[in-house]
Amino acid sequence: EGEQVKIQEQLMELDNQRQQCEREGRFRDAQECLNRMRDINLRQGKKVEKMARSVNAQDKQDITERQRLEMLTFTKMWEEKLEEYERQAKEIITHVKNRQNSEYKEQEDIIKIQLMNKRPRFSKQVLQMREELERMVRQKEYLNAENIKRNLLPVEEEEVKRFDEQLSNTFAKKTELLKKQYRNEINALKQRIKLGREELLAHRKQDFERLLQRHA
Repeated sequence: EGEQVKIQEQLMELDNQRQQCEREGRFRDAQECLNRMRDINLRQGKKVEKMARSVNAQDKQDITERQRLEMLTFTKMWEEKLEEYERQAKEIITHVKNRQNSEYKEQEDIIKIQLMNKRPRFSKQVLQMREELERMVRQKEYLNAENIKRNLLPVEEEEVKRFDEQLSNTFAKKTELLKKQYRNEINALKQRIKLGREELLAHRKQDFERLLQRHA
């Protein structure tokens, strides 16, 4: 009986590894776990059959078959439960990501409009040069006005360039903040899904231990 419990625990551990490999896409490792489970079941089946022949063969066979069917039913039921959990988890993550993509596009457009409506604030130097330019024009001192204009334009261009760079940096920071919020939301969701999966596996282990006690 103690040996049988160990074998069943070994089978459960291999099945857990198989499911983990399946979720992670490591299908060769999953097949290896399945092959090892089949080998153990085959060896155990042969051993049980040999023991059955030395005692009451028919009664032992009935017990073994009943336990085998119970184990198959247990495994199938929990495989379906875990598969359904993973399916629902993927659906939830996909739904949240789709919502985030839609929201991001809307927020990105709003940020662009807000930044486009901004106007550069020129320095005191530019404002003073503009006032001087206007004064020269009013006084019809066109040569002086031309000199001021020639000096004013590169200063204005440089300040406009810096302003555009600031807008670009502001846009990048605001959109990156949005992306970070969405990443945090997805990470928190995945953490909740992970905890739910662990809780489900804990229930599976408890049910399996109760099944082993009935077979002991």
